[in-house]
Amino acid sequence: MVETLQKKLVEKPNRNEREVVIVYPFNTETNEMYVIQEYIHSYDRKFWKFVSGGVDKVDKNILTHAIEELAEEVAMESDVFFHLYSSEKVFGNRPMHYFIAEDPVVMENPPVNPDDDYITDAKWVDEEAFQKMLDNKELLWDQGTMCALQAFRKYRKCNA
Repeated sequence: MVETLQKKLVEKPNRNEREVVIVYPFNTETNEMYVIQEYIHSYDRKFWKFVSGGVDKVDKNILTHAIEELAEEVAMESDVFFHLYSSEKVFGNRPMHYFIAEDPVVMENPPVNPDDDYITDAKWVDEEAFQKMLDNKELLWDQGTMCALQAFRKYRKCNA
């Protein structure tokens, strides 16, 4: 499967066109996912969201981008990354690549996060708390939240 993720970019796309990686840090023992609240400057407000970032380095594949985003955004690393899903560019949407980082640990010396936006809160949530965040509109229904629900479902089946 990693071979299929070895796509290289020929030129650096602009910010609105580049592919995006989404990473779900997931504790397989507690069946909890790590979500972050980030202040997004361009919207001048906070959003609950997932670790994510644009594929902007032409010499790196999407798996490497996912690993780097986990380190840069939340100072975590994982020995096990699972590629959950990738979407194509459809109707103007950017291609998205979804990964689960199993049982991440906090890094001692994380890299500097180059993003202008910053994390204002973060928490581990189980499937019930995640569903409440959706019901309370703290998280938006979109492809990212649907893939997150698939991650919960994957581990629910594994631990049943």
